[in-house]
Amino acid sequence: MKIILVDDERIALEHIKSVLPWHEYGYEIAATATNGKSALRLCGEIQPQIMIVDIRMPVMDGLELIRAVSELKLGVKFIVMSAHQDFEYARQAISFGSVSSYLIKHEVDRDKLLHELDKARKSWEEGEKQRRQQRSEQLVEIVTGAELPNVMKELQAAPPFAMMLIQGDSPFTAVPSAAGRSDTLQPLKWTSCEISLCSGQPDWQLVGEFALNRSQRIALFSQKNKSAALMRDAFRKLAAAIHASINRHNERSYSLYYSFQSSDLSLLPHTLRKVEAAARHAVFCGKETIVCADDLPLPPQDGAAYLPAARTFRLEELLEGMDQNDPKRIENAIQKQFHSLCHPGWDLSGLYETIHTLTGLMNQRLSGKGLPETDLMMAEDEPVYHIDQIMNKFNETIQKLCSSSNEYDRISNKLLKALDYIHAHYHEDINIEDVSRSTGISASYLHQLFKRELERTFLDYLTEHRINQAKRILSREDAKMTEVSARVGYRSSQHFSQVFKKTTGMLPHQYRHGGYAQ
Repeated sequence: MKIILVDDERIALEHIKSVLPWHEYGYEIAATATNGKSALRLCGEIQPQIMIVDIRMPVMDGLELIRAVSELKLGVKFIVMSAHQDFEYARQAISFGSVSSYLIKHEVDRDKLLHELDKARKSWEEGEKQRRQQRSEQLVEIVTGAELPNVMKELQAAPPFAMMLIQGDSPFTAVPSAAGRSDTLQPLKWTSCEISLCSGQPDWQLVGEFALNRSQRIALFSQKNKSAALMRDAFRKLAAAIHASINRHNERSYSLYYSFQSSDLSLLPHTLRKVEAAARHAVFCGKETIVCADDLPLPPQDGAAYLPAARTFRLEELLEGMDQNDPKRIENAIQKQFHSLCHPGWDLSGLYETIHTLTGLMNQRLSGKGLPETDLMMAEDEPVYHIDQIMNKFNETIQKLCSSSNEYDRISNKLLKALDYIHAHYHEDINIEDVSRSTGISASYLHQLFKRELERTFLDYLTEHRINQAKRILSREDAKMTEVSARVGYRSSQHFSQVFKKTTGMLPHQYRHGGYAQ
């Protein structure tokens, strides 16, 4: 906590400096001044939390200094000192509201000074909490586009600005409607450590911050030296320090997206839309990233659809590669398609369409082999955060599916008949005896086939298929839990919930509200 000492007697200054081992108690004497005018200038430059001020000084006395600093609304707390028991001065000083205490110089000792410092610190912290809340409310009004010139004036901030959006990393899901569920995830802990990092920077100062939702936060910074060129590198270093601190104090990882606005406070709504767009395109950046939204190939913000030149899906080339079991041709077709989604600009809607097309194509092949459909984007074993991971996942799976020696072809016709029955009747109350009667295969032999060819029991396979179907319903529909359980073959919603949690590690409603994106 930074302190400025102000006294026209240098002996008095040296005495106060020697009374305490300041750093041991969390205090720093940032500067000293011998008159109020010099102290006022230092206050604007250093922005201390506490000032210890003599009452009687030349040029500008203590009362004038306190009045001038209080008008700046910097939140500084004052400890007033005098060589005399001047109660009239004390009464005037305390009336400003920013004075924490009044001390007589010759009575100041270590314990008394430490007591008054701690009282001033507590008062400053309480006031700072209120000021932060007020700034947050003002910022919300400004960045959401409200025409409030008085609010802009009260914020006491001027360009150039830097806006930072802090977002919790979530695995990509190919269900666009689920993308808005990030506010149901674990809330971001914005601690005093991050505030301290911001306040201690020489080039950028924190104007205010507020929560967009439970996993996103906005922080606005103003460059201190207005005459200097835009200090991009300095802000990048600040962002890296905040990023490291946040990821250290939170269980999940976070990414930062920032943008500069050098002209006008009223243009901040546009800046907010830009960093929000960058965060929506997180799959193009990956996890635990720090990126400047100004440098990203984002789609235009005017609502116009972004259509890359190479948008046409190369389905014919891919199908030929699959029919010919040509790994290189399959890989080239998939790589060209994903490349077209990133160049010349990022195409998120095109990514959803690509995943939908590839998933449908893959499931056609699986169905032709009598196997259950799959959704690579909902796999529990390997969550994806980057578009390259999605591309590689589809490439590996389709290559495997088309390979002449792939594991799917090793499933016997007898077991395929059993799987067909399960896929058609999983929503009913079936058991292995039902499958046995339908296929003409004994129940004991079916048990052996499941264990030998799929390395799981009949019940394991049936449960897995039912839960996968339940996941599809939960992520895409708003059906009641009793309906969901009935549609996947469970008479009791309670039993369904127990099986779902045992299989996935979470309850159905947790999965529906974004748990699959943990």
